[in-house]
Amino acid sequence: MKAAHHRFRRICAIIIGIVLLCSSLLKLMDPVGTGLIVREYLSFFHLGFIGGAAKVLGALLALLEGTVGAALITGVFRKAAATVTWALLGFFTLITLILWIANPAMDCGCFGEAIHLTHAQSFLKNIVLLVLAFGAFLPMTQFGIPFTRKKVSFALSVVALVIALWYSWKHLPLIDFTEFAPGVELYASLDNDYQKDDGLFPTLIYEKDGQQGSFTGILPDSNWSFVRADTLKRNGRYLPQSKPMLSFTDASGEYQDEKAVIGKVVLFSVYKPEKADWKRLEQQAETAKNAGAAAFVLVASDPETIDGLSVPPTLEIYYADYKTLLTLNRANGGGSYFSNGELVTKWAPCDAPKTDGMGAMIWSDPIDVSTQHVIKRRIRAQGFCLYLAALLILV
Repeated sequence: MKAAHHRFRRICAIIIGIVLLCSSLLKLMDPVGTGLIVREYLSFFHLGFIGGAAKVLGALLALLEGTVGAALITGVFRKAAATVTWALLGFFTLITLILWIANPAMDCGCFGEAIHLTHAQSFLKNIVLLVLAFGAFLPMTQFGIPFTRKKVSFALSVVALVIALWYSWKHLPLIDFTEFAPGVELYASLDNDYQKDDGLFPTLIYEKDGQQGSFTGILPDSNWSFVRADTLKRNGRYLPQSKPMLSFTDASGEYQDEKAVIGKVVLFSVYKPEKADWKRLEQQAETAKNAGAAAFVLVASDPETIDGLSVPPTLEIYYADYKTLLTLNRANGGGSYFSNGELVTKWAPCDAPKTDGMGAMIWSDPIDVSTQHVIKRRIRAQGFCLYLAALLILV
């Protein structure tokens, strides 16, 4: 009976550990997105004055979650892990209860961008974890003694989490859960009618192989047959073919969205212009142009601010929303390559293609480039997760 009860406690602890570890990994792999979520929380609780530290705070909290999760799964430092778990779950439950009651227009961010929960779902999730915690940690005695080798497993797992955070801090997330993931197609209205207050925009309906599609720009190929002109209502999830919108303007305020969907285009996202390496951007833009692509820089700022910075005159500058640029590319100064409106691939400044690599990418089949990009990054992510699972379970 005693052995069965101990087994039950360990199962409950492991389930909590898996949830905390998964939550941690999804946040650690996207520290910029985690920082955005933390910033929203700080603003909601009127702590916006420390918003500049949101990315660091989010990374540290995610690292703490992962460390506690690894401790619960391996069974080391059981009393300390139980105490910290109580504190974390109590804190999360209180926060989600407040959000459930206030119901602000923000995401809970429990699992980063991968899984979106409502405030009610997030609160209920924490209630379930608290119930499991009662089964795992009460009474706060007789936790048992872990195998000595599990301490090695725990230590190696924590090191792996730190390495994952270090990698993600310098590079783009291995798996992109944003709406601007490689392979998506942009929506851009050539006449900018989506800016009208009534939310209506004109479109042309074409047909191919018995399937109809709505287009406002150039067609993907010449096999589509015109059916009729129509007017659709724009309402977030009802965009034509669920395409994300990337809006940006020139210095006079005129929308130039169509520039991103015509031909081969490399867009550089600069959401913190004061911290951008403009010399490097000029070189990378020149590399893209020499390879045969148009190259633009999208800045989350205004013309007056840009005029006060050392921006090379050769760069073609446009202006976009801060959060849009963060969603498009998590790296400040990162590049995104589009082919006729399809997002083929993107990179952080330190991973920018060199001259030969840029040329090969621009003139290769966009589908092949996008597929290779996604597969390579997913293999890295899956390899890391398998390595971590082996450390925690098999060692």
